Amino acid sequence: MGTIQIDNLSREFAKTAAVDSVTLTVDDGDFLVLLGPSGCGKTTLLRMIAGLLEPTSGRLLLDGRDITAEPSKKRDLAMVFQSYALYPHLSVARNLGFPLRVAGVDKAAIRERVSEVARMLEIDHLLQRKPKELSGGQRQRVAVGRALVRNPRAFLMDEPLSNLDAKLRTATRHELTSLHRRLGATFVYVTHDQVEAMTMATKIAVLNKGRLEQVGTPEEVYDRPASVFVAGFLGSPAMNLRNVDVTATSGMVRLGAVGLDAVLWEGDVAPFEAVLGVRPEHLTPVAPAAAVTAATGLTITGTVDIIENLGSEEIVYVRVGEDRVAARVPRTGAVAAGSEIVLRAAVEHVHLFDAVTGRRLEWRADAAPAQGGTALPADALATV
Repeated sequence: MGTIQIDNLSREFAKTAAVDSVTLTVDDGDFLVLLGPSGCGKTTLLRMIAGLLEPTSGRLLLDGRDITAEPSKKRDLAMVFQSYALYPHLSVARNLGFPLRVAGVDKAAIRERVSEVARMLEIDHLLQRKPKELSGGQRQRVAVGRALVRNPRAFLMDEPLSNLDAKLRTATRHELTSLHRRLGATFVYVTHDQVEAMTMATKIAVLNKGRLEQVGTPEEVYDRPASVFVAGFLGSPAMNLRNVDVTATSGMVRLGAVGLDAVLWEGDVAPFEAVLGVRPEHLTPVAPAAAVTAATGLTITGTVDIIENLGSEEIVYVRVGEDRVAARVPRTGAVAAGSEIVLRAAVEHVHLFDAVTGRRLEWRADAAPAQGGTALPADALATV
């Protein structure tokens, strides 16, 4: 078992909240990624889970047992650091076996366990080498192996791939994902790299300024961002965000801004300001006539500013008023810098956020049309 419950956990440094009232459950077998920009509190949160930092307030439970006040050595959690933290004077075999020697395990059992883990990580041919004789990827596997030999209840990893080059980072990412599947163990993994989060995690917890913005599967967090911050942080290029006016005309909810118009759905809302979000891959260039004849959807009209060639596709940056909108499109050569362009997105790909709180807006589940009618009530749009 390796279920970690984080209950209203906070940590302050000089009256500044590095982690602010975070409540989160890491289920047994999860690969949970703590994701966010530098300084968002993700490493501080991980170090509190590990017992390397004492929380200012809140509780930590491991399989239902309160470990908030327990020292790190009694928590049965294994930490993999960004810097590997290998002993330079010890061989790979002795580095791997170090936690077991400290725990008083007999030598025969240590040799057996070290050999087993080394074979699993394909470093059994490196057991007699010193860390200075290893590549960055090999050192990383030794660091992971040292955590594995203990059979801990959960693995805690603090940006373990950040010191590797791009090619090796991809290979090691695949190794960690395969390892998690084989072990079925609980992983809590810190990174600022959204590619690592999207490709490795079973769940992502997005942090911003010490607060938890959203928790969900990679698909949930990407497809239904809970806030403007999450929408703008995930994705490359990030989701396009525009301030818009929301109105209702002839029984249809509409969005309006310079160079932008959208007819969304049947309903009635009082006019208000919101933030529109649409991902670049959901914008498609169309002929102007097609935009006019479409009954619903989002239409953006502007001038092509910059085109980035990515090989099989292009990122087209379009100047729309004072803003710039990105569209990810196939590379056809039909789009040229300086030309006028019309972009369309279907209604299901339009996201709305509250202009003040930044939280996601959606139709309330209970906001059904009256019997025999089609229009939704005026208060149907609410934060989630």
